This record gives sequence, C-alpha cells and structure tokens, in this order.
Amino acid sequence: MNNVKNYSFMLTLAVMTISAALYFIFSGAEEPSYHKINVSKGDSLWSLAEEYKELHDMSEIDFIKWVQDENDLMTPKILPGEQLVIPVPAVQSDDGLQLADGEG
Repeated sequence: MNNVKNYSFMLTLAVMTISAALYFIFSGAEEPSYHKINVSKGDSLWSLAEEYKELHDMSEIDFIKWVQDENDLMTPKILPGEQLVIPVPAVQSDDGLQLADGEG
C-alpha cells in the first residue's frame, strides 16, 4: 500500500513539474519586434544611430554594435539597398509594422 502512495505522489509531482515547465516556456515574454529599414545612398551606421537617436536609448557605438551583431555584418560598411534591423521598437498595425512613434 505504501508503494502505491509513493508512486502516486511521484506521478503527481512529475505532472506538476512538467505542467509548470510548459507554462513558463510558452508564457514567456515574446521577442520584441524591431524596425527594418532599407539603406539609402549616403547612409552609414553612424548616421542611422543619429537619425533614430530619439527612438532608442543606446549610445551611437552601442547602436552600431547592435546593428552589426543582429544583421551579421562583418564590418560597419553598409550598402544602398540592404535591409537592416535596427534597435527601434516597431508596433503592429493593420498595414504591417511601423515605428513606435508612428513614422513608417
């Protein structure tokens, strides 16, 4: 009889542990959405950091490093036509993602 109680306790504990793990896995915070831009002629990572400085809370150097890391850039050189993800939050609207301040 004791074995049945022990197995019942262990089974209940295992189910509760698995349930808790699944809850935390699937209810975790979603990855934030970031704004994507198309590089224009004359753009540089430094100029983009300056252009969007009101929309992020990073230094220019941190901004540049973040963009390089997230976009797998080997150098800070960017070319017109490239699409980059920048550390500026985007909000979902009916017509797609746009900048958090309403710019599109």
